[in-house]
Amino acid sequence: MEIKVQIPFQQLLTLVKSLTPSQKAKLKKELDDEAVKPQQDSFIDFLLNGPVYSREDINIIEENRKSIAAWRTKS
Repeated sequence: MEIKVQIPFQQLLTLVKSLTPSQKAKLKKELDDEAVKPQQDSFIDFLLNGPVYSREDINIIEENRKSIAAWRTKS
């Protein structure tokens, strides 16, 4: 069940200022934790959904490296 309430910013600010120091610390921790999670999740999604080399691509790269190494050692 979810309830949405529209609270004006000034009223919300007044409520936050009226909290005890321990409640403010708890609120700050909660907000900081919430801010960190989406960034981590999006980074993990980026890594998991990123481009991947196929076996054929890897073979081409290996052959190119061998050719370059052979060319460099020829004098």
